[in-house]
Amino acid sequence: MDTEISQPKLPGRKSLTESRIERNGLSAGTIAPEFTLPDINGVPISLEKYRGRRVVLVFSDPHCGPCAELAPYLVRTYQRRREITTEIIVVTRGDLEENRQKAEAHGFEFPVVLQHRWKLSKKYGIFATPVAFVIGEDGRTARDVAVGVDQIRAVLHEEFLHTAVERFIDTREDISRVLSSPIPRRQAFRIAASMAAGALFSVIGMQKTAIALACGTGFTACGTACCNNSNQVCCTPTTNTCCGNVCCYGKCCDFGQVCSNSTMSCVKQFMP
Repeated sequence: MDTEISQPKLPGRKSLTESRIERNGLSAGTIAPEFTLPDINGVPISLEKYRGRRVVLVFSDPHCGPCAELAPYLVRTYQRRREITTEIIVVTRGDLEENRQKAEAHGFEFPVVLQHRWKLSKKYGIFATPVAFVIGEDGRTARDVAVGVDQIRAVLHEEFLHTAVERFIDTREDISRVLSSPIPRRQAFRIAASMAAGALFSVIGMQKTAIALACGTGFTACGTACCNNSNQVCCTPTTNTCCGNVCCYGKCCDFGQVCSNSTMSCVKQFMP
């Protein structure tokens, strides 16, 4: 019969199960802990001054490989904030000069603040990197913590505009990562092909959505044309054709005509 072997405790030392320190990150709806920290140029940055705007708070580390992998996505995302009120703040730790060099190398334009050891990470309840919290306009966490590159990228896609070109760049980098991974080549090519197809269909979907929004209320998108819902139907999306009467195999019939299925053409309506 197996018996549990208890390990002697050092005075004042608690096990992980006994510790009350949160280690899985603050949950959604929690008031985000305030902070005022110096950025890598010595300028004090406080969370309070961002109240009323959404903030993506990313915890990083200069020696963290996945953090370096995430860096270009943060840069491209921040460049999309021209029409968005969401901000990005990176919290890092360690040597000031090393962090300054890393930020310059990556081209960071958003604030990069320096915490003392894990002091702020402790308040947010997680000690891993990279992790990200979305803080809402009301100062509360808008969702559970995002852990790792993939989860943080998903957050960035939701919080910021994502154009077709930017999606293509992200997909290209993802495919490159897959093809350079140690998985079998056949499997890697299959995954890469699936990712490319998914990006293509997504772009098509975004274009359709954009056209539909441009048409406005009371109209239906027909290719790049807008058909009036009250008296028109979309006949041929490929040629942007709206019909005010009957659509017959891609052609609009005149009033007084019907569509003949036998001849696949518009014919004069027979009046008894």
